[in-house]
Amino acid sequence: MTQSRAGRIPQPIHGGADPAPEQVVHPRRYFDFKRLEAVGGLWDSVQQLRYSVYCVECKYLDASQYPSQRETDEFDPHSVHFAATNERQEMVATLRLVRDSPLGFPLEQHAEHLSADYRKLPRDKTAEISRLILAKSYRRRANDGLYGQELGDPQKDAEAQAEATYRRSQYPLILFGLFKEMYVESVNMGLEYWVAAMESGLQRMLTKFGLGLHQVGEPMSYYGEVIPYYASIRQLEEFVMNSRPDVFQFFAPSQS
Repeated sequence: MTQSRAGRIPQPIHGGADPAPEQVVHPRRYFDFKRLEAVGGLWDSVQQLRYSVYCVECKYLDASQYPSQRETDEFDPHSVHFAATNERQEMVATLRLVRDSPLGFPLEQHAEHLSADYRKLPRDKTAEISRLILAKSYRRRANDGLYGQELGDPQKDAEAQAEATYRRSQYPLILFGLFKEMYVESVNMGLEYWVAAMESGLQRMLTKFGLGLHQVGEPMSYYGEVIPYYASIRQLEEFVMNSRPDVFQFFAPSQS
């Protein structure tokens, strides 16, 4: 395996239930990832996390409109929800896949123009990745973005590896654990495409691991400045299998 530009050999990601080889990153050693229904205690914790980040920390939404300190919206009933909890069952991250409905997709309410490639996507086989949130205490430093360190910078990657701890690893363990659950569920639902409005730092991080996305619009204001993208799930599978077999092994559904 070739070394990265930072002069270090990337570690493979390991996501199975079997013991991980030495030096292998294993998200489930630290966190539990699951799909959840929009009811019950775990869903309540997801709404509280969304309120804490979107309303209090980032002020994307007016906190006074959520007196229960729980954030939810009209797209939640049309979504598949995912969560990550730590060993104390504390909510540390969440995301949702929004299916098409009479409401459309959330990003369409904010984008002025979307490309012809976007318009050609089969809406019944497409879902939007939305409300991707990581708890503040699990980001590497106080000035990190919503998804942790601004990955994609070799110097920052090298520094991060040197200071890796229980919550601070070279790989974004929580995000990859959520993405695996999202991928498996997407395949089970017969989805073929994902769309998303992402910050440039998150898009660079995903590209680094072979999860490339295609831009389908100009930057827009949608809970911060983001860019709309789409991805073919089948094309991602093929590309990652060939270019990053460690990442492909991680995302492959576990065999029973």
